[in-house]
Parts: sequence; C-alpha cells; structure tokens
Amino acid sequence: MSAMNQVIRAMLCIAVAAALAACASDRRQLLQQEQELFERHAGEELSRVNYSHIRGWRPAGDESILIEFNGQRFYLLDVGPPCQRDLRFTQALRLRTTTPRALTTFDQVGSELGWCRIERIRGFDFQAYRAERRGEDTGFRDNVELERDPVPAPLPSS
Repeated sequence: MSAMNQVIRAMLCIAVAAALAACASDRRQLLQQEQELFERHAGEELSRVNYSHIRGWRPAGDESILIEFNGQRFYLLDVGPPCQRDLRFTQALRLRTTTPRALTTFDQVGSELGWCRIERIRGFDFQAYRAERRGEDTGFRDNVELERDPVPAPLPSS
C-alpha cells in the first residue's frame, strides 16, 4: 500500500471516529435533556396511588417510567436495579402489586432483566409536559401486565 493510501485511510478512520463520537455525545445530551424535562414536571412524592385501570406507560429516562392511570392521571415511578437502563427497550411493562388497584413503593416493576422495586412515586403534570414538547409524539405504550402478589419475591442483592 502506498504512503498516500495509508494517509487517506488514516484520515478516513479519524473522520469516522470523530463522527461516531459526535453522535454519542449528541445522544447523551438528548437523553439528559429528556430526563430534565421529566424532572421539571414531576410533582410531590406519594406513597400510594389508587387506580381502576392502567391506560399506558413510557420510559422516562434510565431509571423512571411515566404511567397513565384511569382519568388521565399521570405518575412518574423511579425504579431501582436491575431495571435501570433496560426500561428504554422494554416492550411490555409488568407490575407486581401487594394491594389490589393500588400501587405503592412496596410494589415491583418487571422488565426483561427481572423485577425491581418502585423506589419513588410522584405525581406528573402531563399537560405541561406535552405543551413543552409542542405536540411531539409522547411515546406511550399500552401493554401492561398486572400480577397480584401479596408478598413480592425478594429482590436480588447487589
């Protein structure tokens, strides 16, 4: 291979590496902005939420989900390991509850990686969130599986 070809190949490799780094940086920045948006519209912390049915849900960052209950009531659920970072790719949400028609911080959320505890429940101002997003797709999913479990299985210790 000639010296000129080696220089051109090296320059192409540098350009590709720079482009990939820029994409990764942009993605991290977008994820951070999304997380800040959810935090801005999260309300007071609650220990229990009563509901009659679940209308939909969506990931809200790496450690949270936004869930819509009956009557357009929205709540932000913060979850612990091992669900963190898996929620963006989860297609069906599973909830394991200790009380019928109520969600508490003793309950669990299931993903492909297993069950994780709900660490915090906060009210969420969805109207303000949607207005700030200016009509963009809100990304809600409608597949939720409920399990009634009076004594949730212990979570794996880290």
